[in-house]
Amino acid sequence: MSNCIPVVDVFAGCGGLGEGFNILERDGRFSFDVRLCVEKEAAPTRTLETRAFYHLFRGNTLPDCYYEYVSGVIDRDELFQRHPQETHEAKRRCLQAELGSLEESGDRINDSIRQAINGAKDWVLIGGPPCQAYSTIGRARNATVEGYDPDTDVRFELYREYIKIIATHWPAVFVMENVRGLLSASHKNQLIFDRISADLQDPASALAPDGISIADGYEYRLYSIVTKPSRLDGTLNPPDFVVKAEDYGIPQARHRVVILGVRDDISAEPDTLIPASEHVNAEDVLEGLPTVRSGLSSQDDPERWLQSVNKIVKQPWWNDVNLSVQDRIENALSNAGVPPDDRGSLRFLDSPSTCSYRPDWFVDERLTGTLNHQARTHREDDLWRYIYAACYVNGLDRPFRISDFPPGLRPNHRSTESALNNSNFADRFSVVPKHAPSRTVVSHIRKDGHYYIHYDASQCRSLTVREAARLQTFPDNYFFEGSRTDQYGQVGNAVPPLLSYQIAKLVAELLGRNGQPDS
Repeated sequence: MSNCIPVVDVFAGCGGLGEGFNILERDGRFSFDVRLCVEKEAAPTRTLETRAFYHLFRGNTLPDCYYEYVSGVIDRDELFQRHPQETHEAKRRCLQAELGSLEESGDRINDSIRQAINGAKDWVLIGGPPCQAYSTIGRARNATVEGYDPDTDVRFELYREYIKIIATHWPAVFVMENVRGLLSASHKNQLIFDRISADLQDPASALAPDGISIADGYEYRLYSIVTKPSRLDGTLNPPDFVVKAEDYGIPQARHRVVILGVRDDISAEPDTLIPASEHVNAEDVLEGLPTVRSGLSSQDDPERWLQSVNKIVKQPWWNDVNLSVQDRIENALSNAGVPPDDRGSLRFLDSPSTCSYRPDWFVDERLTGTLNHQARTHREDDLWRYIYAACYVNGLDRPFRISDFPPGLRPNHRSTESALNNSNFADRFSVVPKHAPSRTVVSHIRKDGHYYIHYDASQCRSLTVREAARLQTFPDNYFFEGSRTDQYGQVGNAVPPLLSYQIAKLVAELLGRNGQPDS
């Protein structure tokens, strides 16, 4: 891989953005090599190590022991002991470190970056700072915290760690991704997007107030990857940097800001993404996964679960339900039963999966089962809400709202009153549409499944990790480490790899036009 363009992924999460760069081929050769991922959390770092081990065999036959590991036949230690060279390299490439923390400042991260790029002038930096401070939901939640002062929230300044890396190592290209809320967020009476875009264009000047003097450096031209003319020079508005993932073959309405920066000594300009001919529906990626049932959060067993589901028709509010909805619920109950795979498996379910959409991308014929596909447990009354909501939205041309529940089924929660009186939390229970792209998969999915109810009412549940990963376009052999909560969080925070793949193609073509990459 010495002739590949080096890539460094910071704020890497579980590696969604890096995945597209890792698998991009050009003329039968790999264009990129993700040589370093920097991530602060332990569980996603373990996921990164497992995936780095996988990618180190690219171009060669992946050993059977990888599949033995993800299926639970052997443990992690045995996997790594069988291939010590690849294990050493995989661990070297995955650095658990926190950018911006005092103990990590300076040498450790920078030394790792120097080792990764190995003197190459043309290399690529990817990643996006944590988004909690920028997202509209995060800002709304912060506003309810007593004593919260956004001007003292250090998360607003984490993007400067990205600037420092640029100004220290000068990548040929960088790709920065963040939430759409970045466009409206402000800090110290200035729009964050204006500040970030100015700093990205001239990193040396941006760092001067910190006492960091850079004599010889570069400036960067900033581009949108979806709109031309795409220079951020006053001819385009910041919203032109929003990428709507559903327009590019992603089965999810995920809208994110993506900025592509090009070093000013590179004359070539990037192309823009080519829109897909049509939207991909959630059904197109979910239907081929094994059917599993939800569970009861108290004393779960198959028989008790089935009894609980059927109790919906015996509730005092049942007569308040619209007759057509009653018919759909009763039909769903007639189809409800304990599936052969029961609730699935958090690690490996011995039932293979198919996918009608892009099987070349999702399906691995050597994987004889399904990874990370176990349904959550839920309260009994939430089971009723899930089956009701899934049946209610059948044929509805708008999202489900909490006011659509009969009064007796509405949650006894402080947010319910707010949801009934205004738009806050009105969609707290939301069904993944069968015949349209899903709503955005976000990290909140790790807390509960209310926003991600499966459209198949007979399964009476929220999405599994693997289903969320399908909506995010992770290949089926991508194994998520950690607890189920960890896995959900990793998937929700990620960039869809199939979108990253398309971005990587733009970067490869850009650098190819500029000349041969350094070895």
